[in-house]
Amino acid sequence: MITPQYVQMMAAYSQWQHEQLLSRCDQLASHELSQDRGMFFGSILHTLNHIIHVDLALHKLIHTQQFANFDPRGLPFPDYTQFKRERQAFDQQLRTEAAILEQPWLDETLKIWSDRLQRHRHLSRGLFYVQLFNHQTHHRSQITSELHKLGIDYGNTDVPFNPYFEF
Repeated sequence: MITPQYVQMMAAYSQWQHEQLLSRCDQLASHELSQDRGMFFGSILHTLNHIIHVDLALHKLIHTQQFANFDPRGLPFPDYTQFKRERQAFDQQLRTEAAILEQPWLDETLKIWSDRLQRHRHLSRGLFYVQLFNHQTHHRSQITSELHKLGIDYGNTDVPFNPYFEF
């Protein structure tokens, strides 16, 4: 489905985009980050938390074939400074892991129980990497829209302009 090089490229892209996002969020006061803006998860901070919460759950699934206890509206890092530290650490961890991925491991089929479907599903590990990166992009775009409303230019989001990946 995907290659180790894809995961490496997207992990680098993800890190770059989170750095861009955090540098813009650093310009906001705590109350601005926590203000309910009518977003799906309310505030910018809650949306940032949702992104990393899903990242961590998917990461656990990729490595253990087990879903983490997960509340999609959970707020694992209510303090922005703590969130930022965790986001940066996870992005670096993802890049480090991506550098040593091997195709057979990435292609391995995971047997995962679905409570919603009440049956096991057989899905490739690679599919969950695609979901992780796609999910991040989806919610980052919601935040960039809010930043735009605040007069903050988010900057470039194009994959080819990622400074961490040589094309």
